[in-house]
Amino acid sequence: MAPALPDVILHLLCEELALQRDFDTLFACACTSRGLAIPALTNLYRSHHVSPVRGGGDDEAIPLATQKLVVQKWSILWRSIIASSLNATLFPYCRYIKTLDLRDLVHLLENDKFKGKIQEHFFSKELSRFQITTETHFRKTGKRVVLHPPSIIDAVGEVVTEHTPMLEQISGPLLSHALIRWSPRLPRLHSLELWEGKALEDELLPPSIKANCPNFDALSIYTWVADDRDHKLSEFIGGIRPQSLKYLETISNTGIGAETFLALSGHGETLKELRLCLRSDSLPHLPLLRGCTAIETLRMEDSDGVMDLEKTQNDVFLEVIAWLRECKNLRSLSLTNFVNASALVLPLLLEENIHFRKIEVDSYVASTNRAFHQALTHQRSSLRVLFLSGDGDEMFRDDVDILVDSLTELTELRELELRGVSDWLKDEHFIPILDRLKLLEDLYISGLEVTDDILEKVAGLRNLRSVTFMAMSKFTMDGLLQFISKLGPGNQGIVIMDSLADPTTLLSDDELALVRETLAMKVGGRLEYTPFKDPEVSEFEGDSD
Repeated sequence: MAPALPDVILHLLCEELALQRDFDTLFACACTSRGLAIPALTNLYRSHHVSPVRGGGDDEAIPLATQKLVVQKWSILWRSIIASSLNATLFPYCRYIKTLDLRDLVHLLENDKFKGKIQEHFFSKELSRFQITTETHFRKTGKRVVLHPPSIIDAVGEVVTEHTPMLEQISGPLLSHALIRWSPRLPRLHSLELWEGKALEDELLPPSIKANCPNFDALSIYTWVADDRDHKLSEFIGGIRPQSLKYLETISNTGIGAETFLALSGHGETLKELRLCLRSDSLPHLPLLRGCTAIETLRMEDSDGVMDLEKTQNDVFLEVIAWLRECKNLRSLSLTNFVNASALVLPLLLEENIHFRKIEVDSYVASTNRAFHQALTHQRSSLRVLFLSGDGDEMFRDDVDILVDSLTELTELRELELRGVSDWLKDEHFIPILDRLKLLEDLYISGLEVTDDILEKVAGLRNLRSVTFMAMSKFTMDGLLQFISKLGPGNQGIVIMDSLADPTTLLSDDELALVRETLAMKVGGRLEYTPFKDPEVSEFEGDSD
């Protein structure tokens, strides 16, 4: 009989299975013996937030007949976590979790398959206390009693947080006083991902976080509806421990502005990642962020997209550039829907002490930005990801040549996405680019026309995992099969998106089936093939009466 493995080895093995998201093997381990169950279940529930059954699984990949079974497993996952907080399970599953994603529980409660026996079992026995309902009026069916997710989420969070000493992150829609009640129980909490900012409005919350959650350093807010929301957010940020916040994200319009920018200066030495959705009227206050010079990742979106700071408030424009020049550790910069964003990024590209790994710029006119395209080459040794999206109209030959020449210099790129700015490019332009960018893993290109000639160069990208052709494509079956034959191990699982197939050269159903089968057998890849549809032609044109 072989000697038993030491506990430390068992824990390491289960930890590795969790990292690989091998939930089936972890479950099998948990069923093997009580000694192995503890490390297996610990890692199983510690990784429950990435389980493939959460969210009902991938609806596109799951046959309709089995979707109900997936929802059933999904409900069992949540039921086991909640029941364990009531000491109604053999093992204390809730004690193992590090992430409590209440958004997922809301999605379960609102899922159209969460009904009948599934819902009855979920709320049976000790969980019956959580079946909180409300009366709602429907136009067709009149009044009905339905579940009330906000109250259920609050009740579940109340009991679960009493038994989750390892909890580090909470996500979801929370009632305004929930965090006041929960924070004293969460000494390891470091991150909040909130649906609504109103969960932060209680003035007692910042001192509670400060006193009870010494590791708190990350905040994400989806939305916030309140007249004084900028003031309330600034009060929260200013009330937690100074120089502690590392991450802040506002996903949609939260009214963030001058007061919050000023409060963030109190975290200028620690703030590493800042992702903001702004209104145009907040842009003139951006220089108040000048104390935040430790930023490594900056993403800013102008939700209005109407203010050109360079033309209307040039002094502010120059102050923003001066601030960003002091961010010597800035590695990723994304400007979305910013008018003339390229003019803001241009001087930063030329800065010797800034070495970008990622640049994302959209809403710019390619024909008037030759200097911007040329400046990209100053980041050739560090740049790994480049997303350019804008207006490619009125580009002349010189404009195209400068863009192509600049891109060929960026030989360290792993991801390249060109939308709009490359609309006039064809094989003869893309081929020299692909001939030099041998390390590409993800490629998206819009263009005028592409043929089998470009496929030969794409096949030479040994690490390519996804490619999208948003150009009129004239690929043949032979060309695609030849391309597939040259793919290697580094292209395993490749996804090919041919989004504008020329109607005059469309592959037949049989040809398409052969190409897809060959691609799947060669590297486990997938081909999405969509014929071009002329927007000027009605989809009913040519149909007989």
